[in-house]
Amino acid sequence: MTFWGINYTRAFCLLVAGTIVAGAPPAQAQPVDPAPQATQKEERQTIVVTARKTEESLLETPVAVSVVGAQFFERTGINTIQDLVRFVPGFDLTPLNTSRATGSKVRGISTFSFSDGFESSVATVIDGVVMGREAQGLFDLFDVQSVEIIKGPQGTLFGKNASAGVVNITTKRPEFEFGVGGDLTYGRYDEVKLRGSVTGPVVEDKVAIRLTGTMHRHDGILNNALPGEDDLNDKDTWAARAKILFTPSENFEAILSADILREENRCCLPTFRNAGPPSIALLFALNSPVLQLGDALDSLGIVPGVGNRQTAVADDRILQESEAGGVALEMNYDMGWATLTSITSWRTWKIDEFNEADSLSLSNVNDRNGTESSSEQFSQELRLAGRFLDRVDFVAGLYYFHQDLDADGTVNIELSLPFPPFFNVSTNAARTVKNDSYALFGEFTIDVTEDLSLILGGRLTREELKATYDRVSTPINPLAPFGPFFGPNVSGAQSVNDTNFSGRAILRYFWDDHLMTYFSFSRGYKGPGIDVAESVDVNAIAVLGGLPILPPEIPTLFELGFKGRFFDDSLSINATLFHQQVKNLQAIASDDIGTVTNLSIDRVRSRGIEMDLVYNPAFIEGLTLTVGVTYLDIEIRRFAERQDLEGIRFRDNPKWTYSIIGDYGFQITNSGYSGFFRAEWYWQDDKNTNLDRQEFAEVSSYGLLNLRVGVASPDENYGATFSVENVFDKEYAHFILGTSYAALDGNATNGQFIGMPRKWSITLWANF
Repeated sequence: MTFWGINYTRAFCLLVAGTIVAGAPPAQAQPVDPAPQATQKEERQTIVVTARKTEESLLETPVAVSVVGAQFFERTGINTIQDLVRFVPGFDLTPLNTSRATGSKVRGISTFSFSDGFESSVATVIDGVVMGREAQGLFDLFDVQSVEIIKGPQGTLFGKNASAGVVNITTKRPEFEFGVGGDLTYGRYDEVKLRGSVTGPVVEDKVAIRLTGTMHRHDGILNNALPGEDDLNDKDTWAARAKILFTPSENFEAILSADILREENRCCLPTFRNAGPPSIALLFALNSPVLQLGDALDSLGIVPGVGNRQTAVADDRILQESEAGGVALEMNYDMGWATLTSITSWRTWKIDEFNEADSLSLSNVNDRNGTESSSEQFSQELRLAGRFLDRVDFVAGLYYFHQDLDADGTVNIELSLPFPPFFNVSTNAARTVKNDSYALFGEFTIDVTEDLSLILGGRLTREELKATYDRVSTPINPLAPFGPFFGPNVSGAQSVNDTNFSGRAILRYFWDDHLMTYFSFSRGYKGPGIDVAESVDVNAIAVLGGLPILPPEIPTLFELGFKGRFFDDSLSINATLFHQQVKNLQAIASDDIGTVTNLSIDRVRSRGIEMDLVYNPAFIEGLTLTVGVTYLDIEIRRFAERQDLEGIRFRDNPKWTYSIIGDYGFQITNSGYSGFFRAEWYWQDDKNTNLDRQEFAEVSSYGLLNLRVGVASPDENYGATFSVENVFDKEYAHFILGTSYAALDGNATNGQFIGMPRKWSITLWANF
């Protein structure tokens, strides 16, 4: 049988044979002891998740969710979303030269934009607080209890910027039993990572505290060909968090938390993948020095290519400095029949980033792109979760969000020519964005029978967005000819309001205590966006009488899921078939020279299969095998502005990806010491990173192998882990793009964000 273009007979066989992420092997599960006289439904407990804003087991959850537990992070040393994506089917990330525009993707859907008037399609939530900008969640993860990747539109419970999915991060709570722990890592590129935490009671059974800190730094992974200058794409970050738990009675608790995160990196530059032919235009350059790209690279000994890890940028021409922080108060009051939860949060985020856009300081063609941006947000969520009539579970609430953002961006095109387009211009764009969002939401789980449930949910959202914009172009060299690169000076203001109702309906059926299937229909929502990028279209402003508006993003999802545990729980199988249409996808397109345009694609279709299998074979004690597979068929279905792109695969999405993890734990003779050996293999198919699918943007398929070995003391109070990542030193590109030099020699010149080379590290850890 074939439906939606998928052979479902074959797909069903794959579902039974495979899985969608169970997230972690059973060793990472958090078992919950059933209460006396617990029903069969209450006994279906393995890994606890909060994908529906209430605690339930992964087996019970009728949504596609991947759960990565604390032990995974401790075992691997992974502490960034960028590294995590390899182990979560259907989850990926597109890196760009600033965290402001780097964006995660769920099932190929994302919005990553340099314009501050757009939000991501993937919401980042930390301890129940939605981050207003996705970059606020791209700092190092530390002291994490779990990370849930919730796939598909989640607007019903998580709000307006979850049209593709949610990254739901939960950090560890304070405990009333004293504990202290930490680890120290040293590795290649002089990597040093130090993490520590302490928790314990302040007032017995009433007040507990948890203090956590982390520091992470390493030298640049790109060789700087300029003598005496530091290597590039380095890391220097630190963070701290404090949590206070207050439990004055059995039915009330409050958690006050505060955190601060800072980083200062010379990041994030691409390298030249190839160099085009010499440009005649450079012979007429009025500024100095200006070199042909090939000559400049030759003079530095840089050989462009797939494995090129060299560039040439002075220290004062690159910086990404950012900081974030905030306070939050969560209060939970158990009324017996329901729990009332309030989460109040204030957060701030700042970034100052600039880089040598043409990646060469000795040849001034495009010498500085950068933005100073700051935002402040306040949010309040009030929700009630409980059960009534002994067969209806519910979650309902109110939500308010406010954010003020200010940004000031500069683009310098320093190549001075005596003829148009001159290329002797500094463009400054100052903008503000103000956002207010109000929502009423609820979801009801109705147990039709002990095994069959109907789930209905909806969200009414009101969006109010205002923006101002002021773009001014000035000559860099006042004595040379001058012409605006992005168009004439322009000022404008725009506001847009929108009201939307989104929701979902799910049928869930338990065949027995170990097997569940569900079918769901979801309609999501992401509010309209206002274009405030440096490259904003002046002609559109003239027509509209204000800044360009991109319409709301509306996803519609059909999903069939299968979750089960078999052979005395030694085998976990999760699998999902999905078919999603996204109307008015807010996206970006970059041309041959890397200039970015914000646009709305009328309709994008994303469909496929996600599978994961976790197996603990009884005949090999201590072995856990985890296999994750994703098949993604995604294409542009309708695009009125670019009908030539209709029917082609949407950019930066491989068709197939898979990962295989083998983790073997063992005892070391009779010493009481234990050890483990772990192998991680990740592979992805070919992809093209350009919206027009130009040949230069083809990324070949590649596979990566990581190996880890560790030892722990008999009481597991201390131990060590040795890791080697990218064992075969595979040369691969995350993303290929046009460069500033391509304005002179066409798309024969392009750059690449190159992947991490082979890296080793050793970690010493202790917990008491």
